[in-house]
Amino acid sequence: MIYVIEGNEEFFIRERISRIISESEGEVTRFDGSDKAFSIDIMLEACEVNSLFSEGSIVLVNEPYFLIRKIEDNEYILLEKYINNPIYECQLVLYTFANNFSSRLKAYKLVSHNAENIVLNSMDYKNFNSYVKSRINEEKLNISSDAVYLLNNICKRSATLFEHNLEVLKLYPEQITPTVVSKLCSRSDDNESFDLINALTDKDLSKAIALERKMLSDSDSALSVISLLAGQLRFLYQIAYYNSLGMKKRDIISENNINEYRYDKALTALNKLDMKQIIYLLKQLSDLDIAAKSDYSLKDNERFEMFIVRMCRKERYAGN
Repeated sequence: MIYVIEGNEEFFIRERISRIISESEGEVTRFDGSDKAFSIDIMLEACEVNSLFSEGSIVLVNEPYFLIRKIEDNEYILLEKYINNPIYECQLVLYTFANNFSSRLKAYKLVSHNAENIVLNSMDYKNFNSYVKSRINEEKLNISSDAVYLLNNICKRSATLFEHNLEVLKLYPEQITPTVVSKLCSRSDDNESFDLINALTDKDLSKAIALERKMLSDSDSALSVISLLAGQLRFLYQIAYYNSLGMKKRDIISENNINEYRYDKALTALNKLDMKQIIYLLKQLSDLDIAAKSDYSLKDNERFEMFIVRMCRKERYAGN
C-alpha cells in the first residue's frame, strides 16, 4: 500500500502515521527525503529488502523530493516501475508537514493516482474551538474561560501548537489564568515566522508569499511583521552561537528561558541557515524597515512583498 499524506497540521499527520504503523506489521524504516544522501533507489531498496525478511514492512519518507520538485527522466522511470507494481507487504508512506507537495508534478500525479491520498489541514474556527474545549475537558484542565479564549487566539487554529501548549499547561499545579497562558505558551506567530524564514532559505516564492500574506492579514501593519521576523532571526543567531560553543540542549533552553518546542523549531530553521546568512537577512530587514519609515511612495505591505520576491530570486545570500 502507498500513502500520500499532506497538509499543514503536523499533529494530525503524526497521529495518522502512528495509526498506520500500529495497524501494520514489520520493521519501520525512516528517511528524510530532503537529505542529499537520499534517493529513489535507496527508498525502493528498503521497500524490497525489508519485505524479504518479515511478513511486512513500513517505509516512511518525510518530504520526498520527487513530490516537491521535478526529477530526471531516469528517476521517474524507476519510480513508475515500482508504483505500477508495488510490494503488497510494504506500507510506503510519503508525507510532508509543511504542505510542500506540488500537484502539478508528473511524479505527484503518478504516485497519488496509485495511492491513498490523505489531506490534514487546520480546522476552521468553529471546529477548532470545539476541539479545544473537548481536549480541555478530556484532560480535566483547571483553566478559566478567559484563559481558554486567550489560548485559542495564540494558537490560531493550529492543533499542533495547541497540543504542545496543552502538555505544558497540564504541569501547572494551580488554576490557569490568562497570565499563565501568556507566560508559558508558545504563539502561532513564532511558527509562521520560522516557516517564512525556511521558505526564504528554500527560495520557495509561492510558499513565502502565502505565509507573508497570512501574517499581514493577522497583523496591524507590515512593520510589526518585519519586527517579528527580525526578532526571530536574532533568536536563531543566538541559538546558533550557543550551538557553536557546544552547549547542550537543556543548557541552551535554560540559558534562554525558552521551551523545548521553540528550541526544536529553531533547530529546524538552522538546518538550512548559517550565522552569516542570518546576519545578511537581518541587514536586509533593517534596510527595509528604514525605507518603510522614510519613503512613503509605496505602501508598507507592497514593499514587504517586493522584499520577499527579491530574497527568493537571489541565487544565494551574501556570505554563503
